[in-house]
Parts: sequence; C-alpha cells; structure tokens
Amino acid sequence: MTSTTMTTKTTKTRRPFFTALCAGLTLTLTLAQSALAIDAARKEQGEKMAQKAIEFLRTRQDPATGGWSVPQGPEAKGRPQLPAISSLVLNGMLMQPGISAATDNTVSKGVKYVLSFRQSDGGIYDGILPSYNTAISLSMLARVDTPEAKAAIAPAQQFLRDTQWGAPINPGATVPGGKEAPKPVTKDDPGFGGWGYGNRGRPDMSNTAFALQGLHDSGVASDDPAFQRALIFLQRLQMDGKVNDQAYAKGSKQGGFVYAPGETAQTMGQGNSWAGMIEESLDDGTRVSRLRCYGSVTYSGFKSYIYAGLTKDDPRVQAAKKWLMNHYNPVENPGMGTNGFYYYVLVMSRSLDALGSAELKVEGLEPLRVGVLLSKLPRGTTEAQIRELVKDAGTVRAVVMYTDTGGGRSAVVSMSKDEEAEKAETKLKSAKLNDAPLIVSRLAPGVDAPGVRDWQNDLIDALSALQNEDGSFKAIDERWMENNPDLATAYALLAIQHAIRK
Repeated sequence: MTSTTMTTKTTKTRRPFFTALCAGLTLTLTLAQSALAIDAARKEQGEKMAQKAIEFLRTRQDPATGGWSVPQGPEAKGRPQLPAISSLVLNGMLMQPGISAATDNTVSKGVKYVLSFRQSDGGIYDGILPSYNTAISLSMLARVDTPEAKAAIAPAQQFLRDTQWGAPINPGATVPGGKEAPKPVTKDDPGFGGWGYGNRGRPDMSNTAFALQGLHDSGVASDDPAFQRALIFLQRLQMDGKVNDQAYAKGSKQGGFVYAPGETAQTMGQGNSWAGMIEESLDDGTRVSRLRCYGSVTYSGFKSYIYAGLTKDDPRVQAAKKWLMNHYNPVENPGMGTNGFYYYVLVMSRSLDALGSAELKVEGLEPLRVGVLLSKLPRGTTEAQIRELVKDAGTVRAVVMYTDTGGGRSAVVSMSKDEEAEKAETKLKSAKLNDAPLIVSRLAPGVDAPGVRDWQNDLIDALSALQNEDGSFKAIDERWMENNPDLATAYALLAIQHAIRK
C-alpha cells in the first residue's frame, strides 16, 4: 500500500498551518503493567497544582447563586446561564480525595446551582445548548452521592438518548430540547448518531464526545443503542476511507478525526475541520485535497470508540491511535496551535486514562505550529526580554517559561499565526541574550528526542508552566472561551486529576 503524503493548502476562509513533518514516522504505544506511570516528583507536583486550582476556583464561586461564570450586572438579566461551566469546575473538585457534596460547602452549593436548571424533559440547561449542558452536568452528577443528584441522572440519560440525531421517536412525541431540539433523520444522513449544540443545525465531535462521556460516566453500558448509533457518526468523522462512507474522506489514510460532517446545516456532507485542508496522495498517485485531522477531536473520537466498546485491536481504534502517536505534542493542540489547548489536554488525559496506557514510545514528534522553543536560556532570562526580541514578528499570545529536567530554563513563544511564528523563529536565530546565541527550534520542551514518554509526566510539566501564582491558568488563546479563567482552570484541573489518579 502506498503511504499517504500530506502538504498544506490554505483558503481565504481557513487559517494556514505549519506543515507537519511527521510523515513516515512511527510511534508505538506500549501498554505497561501499571496503569499509572507518573513518577513520584510529578505526582507530588500535580497534587499541589490541583490543590491550588481548587482554592482559586473556590474564590470564583458566585456567592448569590453558587455557580461559576454567572452573568453579572444589569445587562445579565434574562441572559441564559451555562451550568456546564460550573459542572466542569465541580467535576474537577470531586475528583480530589476528601471532597464531596456532603462535606464541602462550596461543592454542595455548586451542585444545588446546577440542579436548579433541571427541566421537565429531563435535561439540565437554561434555554440554550441543551445537550452540551446536560452531558457535562451528567458527568459531574455521577460523582455526587445525594438523593437529589441521583434523581436527576436517569432523566438526563434519557434526555441525551432522545436528543441524539436519529434516535427513534414515538408517534406523536416531541423531541426534547425546546427550540434547539435536533431534527429527525435517517441512518443515511451524515449527522445520524451525533449530538450538536442545537443552534448550529448539525452535530459535531465535541458535543458527541461530551454526550458519550456523560453516558459512560453515569453507568450506561457500551452496548446501549445510543453508543451503537454514535459509532456510525464517529466513523463519518474519521478520515479513513476504509471506514468512512462520506465523499470528503474518500481515499484518505490519515486515521484521525475532523470536527463535523458540515460547517452548517446547508453544508452537511461536505465535512468541517478547523485545521483546514491537506493534500493526500492516493494509491494510484492522484493528489487530492482533504480535510485535515487535528489533536483535540482525534482524542475525542479515540476516547469515544473506547467508551462504545471497541477494543484496542479494532482497525478503527488502531488508525486513530496511529495518528495520535504520530502527532504527539503536550504543549500545543496538534494542527491547531494554541486554539483549544486546555480542552485538548483534558481530552488527551481522559483518553489515555481510559486506554490504561502508561507509556508512549515516541519515535517522531509533531512540531510546534505557532510556537517557537528556546532551550538552555541564560540564567536570569525574563519573559520581558524574550517579548522584546520578537515584538516586530507579530502578535505574541504568550511566553511560557519552563524548567528543564536538568534544571535549565526554556521558553515557548506562542504567536497568533504560523507565519508569525516563522518570523519569530528567524529573528530569534539571529538574536543573542547576555552575548550568547539562542538555541531555537519548533519542538516541544522535554520531548526533543525519540524515546519512551510517560504522558502523565509530560502533561504535568506542560501545565505547571502555565499555572499562575493564584492557582488559575494563563490565558494563551481567546478562542472557544479559553480566556475565561474559570473554564481554562476547570479544564486544566480535570486534566491534572486524570493524570495523577485513577
């Protein structure tokens, strides 16, 4: 079989991306006997990070309602609330040993806030994004041992079953979800088996993964019809022509996932990837343009396959795993740079935790897309000095300082666009600090050479560099609300919890 080669292609409506240099490189996933390979030092560090994040989030709770990111001020009156954000916060807190709704007042108030959005149709939402809010709330409530929480679980599970695209509808019945209820579809519809925000007119990977996470966390078996319908949707987002029956995946051998079967209701069947396009070479040598897979949705699809009962030997799982292991990067969302980074580390951590994988034998790496790595920095180098060196290259989103395993200092300079990162790279290669030239590359800190990686250790290292003194996490990108400190910190806390404990 001829291997697939990939090159970049951009359009006016999609951001360009840094060319992946991993074609032909292989990574092998090694399942260790222990499901937890994190070393003692990183585990201790992760525990401290989780505690600091929890203490920060306690200070962010709205005293009047018990929720997080609750709309404030006169203009907030009548604005819908998002119980999902509070549920993400609470889920991370409830993974901490010793914290429960019965003994922790912050958690108790928060759970009460979330439950106040229970609807007569079984969902947990405030007029908008019914499946999204219900799914994330269901995952959290599965950790709460109170009669009120337990009473909400079965109705929420059924709500998710009923709001899945293609779910059977009894004669005369109304699909729940109000004005954002999904439309009835048949199995040949590209959206069959998925879930969406409701107001976009099509399902997507993110909402589908959250829905399956909620069903899984609350005890729904993998042979439930909802999981089996979801398998059809998942296959249609996997860029593998052997399993995907949609035209946009014909002949593709990437193996990873894209975001949706269409960007809008009107473009269903055309596919949608926020990472843009690539060119692939088919078996007969024909060059074709295809949607590009990226990290966060591929981890989401991979995890969802596991929850749906597929084994690690299933070809669909193997293809997704191969893509992930060929695009390993703990400090950027592969294919997306800083976009959705905190969501990415959450789904990465949940996915590898679900797989039970302790080690990754890395033989090739995903280069940074919008970041430039500076290694072995002179003692005393400051963030301000680095920003000064690249100020004319474009918009600097963040400068993240790291401590290397040998005790030295490195930094990742994150730019807004990949062409700006290339300019920054050029400037830094000709610059000096303290009369010493800089060591500049596009590889992630700590993973600059092949070898066995413990993903838990890499994740703790990456997130420790991003945690502020107050326990929150730095906003490195505004896209998808990740400049919201409650949301970014909740994502990071959950990722840490999955890395340091089972």
